[in-house]
Amino acid sequence: MSTIRFLDFELDVSRRLLAHRGEPVKIGSRAMDILAVLASRSGEVVSSSEILGAVWPDSVSAENSLRVHLVALRKALAVADAGSLVQSVAGRGYILSATVRVTQPAVETVRPLGQNKGNLPGKSTGVIGRESFVARCLELRHSRVMTIVGTGGIGKTTVALEVAHLLKEDHEAVYFLDLAALGSTGAIAPTLASLLGLSVYGEDPLPGIVSALSRQNVLLVFDNCEHVIAEAAQIIERMVRTCPDVKVLATSREPLSIQAETIRRLGSLDVPEEGEVSAQAMQRSAVALFIDRMEQSFEMGAPLRREQMDVVTGIVRKLEGIPLAIEFAATRVVDLGLEQLLASLDQPLTVLRRGRRTAPRRQQTLQATLDWSYGFLTENEKSVLQALSVFAYSFSREGALAVCEMAVGKEEAEDAIWGLQSKSLLARSESGRALRLLETTREYAAIKLAAAGRQGDVRLAHASLLLIRMREAELQWDKLQTAQWMSGYGILIHDLRLALAFCEEAGQTRLYHELLASSVTLWTQLGLMNEQLRHIEKAVRSFDLEPSTDALLETQLRSAYGSIAYNVHSVDGDAEARRQFELAARSARSLNDATRLLRAGSGVCALLTTQGRYRDANQVALELQRDLGEAAEPAVNRILAHNNHYLGAHDDAYEYAARALRANGQAVRGTLTSGANFGQKTLSLMVMAKTAFIRGQIEMSLEHLDELTSDILLVDHPISTCLGLAVGACPIYFGLGELELGYRFLGILRDISTRNSLYRWQEWVEGYEYALGAGNVDHEAAIACLRHGGNGPRLENIVAVAGKLAGLDLIELALAGEAGWCQAELVRLKGEILLDRGDRCGRGLLLDAYRIAEGQSALTWQLKCANSLAKHGSHQTLEADRERVERTLGLFSYSPVKGDMKTAEAALKFLAAEAQEA
Repeated sequence: MSTIRFLDFELDVSRRLLAHRGEPVKIGSRAMDILAVLASRSGEVVSSSEILGAVWPDSVSAENSLRVHLVALRKALAVADAGSLVQSVAGRGYILSATVRVTQPAVETVRPLGQNKGNLPGKSTGVIGRESFVARCLELRHSRVMTIVGTGGIGKTTVALEVAHLLKEDHEAVYFLDLAALGSTGAIAPTLASLLGLSVYGEDPLPGIVSALSRQNVLLVFDNCEHVIAEAAQIIERMVRTCPDVKVLATSREPLSIQAETIRRLGSLDVPEEGEVSAQAMQRSAVALFIDRMEQSFEMGAPLRREQMDVVTGIVRKLEGIPLAIEFAATRVVDLGLEQLLASLDQPLTVLRRGRRTAPRRQQTLQATLDWSYGFLTENEKSVLQALSVFAYSFSREGALAVCEMAVGKEEAEDAIWGLQSKSLLARSESGRALRLLETTREYAAIKLAAAGRQGDVRLAHASLLLIRMREAELQWDKLQTAQWMSGYGILIHDLRLALAFCEEAGQTRLYHELLASSVTLWTQLGLMNEQLRHIEKAVRSFDLEPSTDALLETQLRSAYGSIAYNVHSVDGDAEARRQFELAARSARSLNDATRLLRAGSGVCALLTTQGRYRDANQVALELQRDLGEAAEPAVNRILAHNNHYLGAHDDAYEYAARALRANGQAVRGTLTSGANFGQKTLSLMVMAKTAFIRGQIEMSLEHLDELTSDILLVDHPISTCLGLAVGACPIYFGLGELELGYRFLGILRDISTRNSLYRWQEWVEGYEYALGAGNVDHEAAIACLRHGGNGPRLENIVAVAGKLAGLDLIELALAGEAGWCQAELVRLKGEILLDRGDRCGRGLLLDAYRIAEGQSALTWQLKCANSLAKHGSHQTLEADRERVERTLGLFSYSPVKGDMKTAEAALKFLAAEAQEA
């Protein structure tokens, strides 16, 4: 069966399939029928009555349906920025303006995905007339920074994308950062960090970025640097100085003026000289671009005649070879014809330049071209273009309608959007899934919006739309995988910044708070918690000064503040974080809001656990369970598992963890706090692995540990990963004597905590390095840091790994807290140190430690204590020591820790020999 092909589309009418580049396109049945009719008569105007006769042969009232399904057809074709292919011809009908080929279907092969990572956009149009300039830019292979400098509309982005695509095989990854979407200074580093997949919680993201890029061979493309030129220059210079394999390609209206910068100035396209014959003019790049874009706008048919070529040369000369101006003009040929187009250009350009003598000539021409293009728009198209300027970057068609329909109505806005696309004033984003204005056009439209006096109303509509999208994103968080969620909602951060700025300027306090409360997940997943904290601090300060009239908003924002302060400020932020959690819990109780009370209460528990106040944390959890009943059980089980583990109630801890893990079920993720705290599955597996290790169930511990490490590295949530590695993998592997694995996961912990500026977990890394006797560690600083943190999991785990190297002072500090889980080991270490010093009281401590371990069924600690007692025994204790080691070994259902087993076997051999001699 034959297939109809046009552009990158394939239409198989018999199978009723429409595909774009091999990917199925969703299209309704009637829209499919209309496309089949138009494609079968490509280049011809098909009347409405003919379409109705073919698609609705038995209906006499399908006129309204035809319009509806034409809109659906345009939407389907819009996947390739081809919605304007279906054009209406006033009073006559409709036409599919594309060359159609009818072919036999070929067997297609699937092209494997490229190996290069990054987010480099595809090339939407060919590069014409820039071949020699692109070749000069490829010298970036031999330099570190290259800036393509030129005026607006000159084609800098197009050339930069072409160069980046030619260089991508030289690099492990290529990242494209459009700075035009950033509404303010201070946003470049956080946005770049997010683009690199870093969740940066610290004040300065650059150290994490530098750490991530220091060993990578990547190309960074910074587009539209001009409005944040100083910040862009500072960041680029620092990266180039500290990351030897990073190269930067930038575009700007002015140079960065930094060391190592190579500047390439992009001028206008080549235009014909006066009196140049047509054959020569055809070779000029400006003419070639005009003809190419004209052919894309409509089916030309025969080649241009000589007199038509003369008109084209006149047009591109008037437009001074500026690519954007040429593209605007080429789209008007279908409506005006060449001669009228040339005549219409003459007056505006002359008049408008006269009033702008202070601006560079190329900028005068581009401004005049924009004014000229704007003059051809309908009033509705003008209103819609103005309104669309409030978006930071790309936007969906539905979002555009939501902002525009207030001014012109929904159907009128839909028609205006199609019109703007057909006139090249509105384009598809690089991803092909959304719309966007070019930066030059957006700046122009924003000026027009301000002049029209509608800026406040449109920006309010934009902020209100953002609130709807943010709430939708929050609901989808528990349903979508993180990558899928980020793909759909991550780009909204640029618009959120603009919306928050508007709310502050306009005094829209409630909307400002609502946007913050509904965007917690977005900030967290982008790793922009520090930026988020600055906004939320303003909100909670206002609550402190004047009671909020909306307890729900106050609850949400105070809980968010607590979570962020916990992660961003480490120990120093704990007091304020707890205050905010407790205030949030109070508000939640006044609302009888179980979910938010649980979140605030969980935050309080996390802080208490961090401070080593395990019993208090359990008490808060049990109070939550008492107040909330079954709704609180999964979270309460997780909290009880965590704290019972630290208290040394190992059997209870394991059971609570298993319950929490079962409750996690098949959910996409099991965390109450939108990714700002620990995942439930991570914490449950960590407790189960740690508990099994302490109870001497080594094989079971390793099974849980394998699942834990594979899961956290797959999910790639930095906070949960740090928890799983710092409290689970590292102490267990070091405790087992598996030093290679221990160091491997400590390295991952170091990398993740550094890249994401997670100071709390960086302190764990420094503590472990001290515990392991690393030569590059300042021991005094490490001890001071441990003392500053006080009692709690960090001190206890690090001392347990360090053993006697920790010293008596730190061991005593750990014993002063509630460290039940390792109490036996701490007492054993203290006893060993005293015996090493000749203090025989140490043996009594070893016996105490053995009894503690025995009471907890902590076989791993119990065997260590038995070995220590045998090591420090005497002839009087010889038989008891031997019997104790044998009895302890007999308690193991699994093989003990290898090192302890060897020590025990050696002890038994020694004791047997001693007994024989005696």
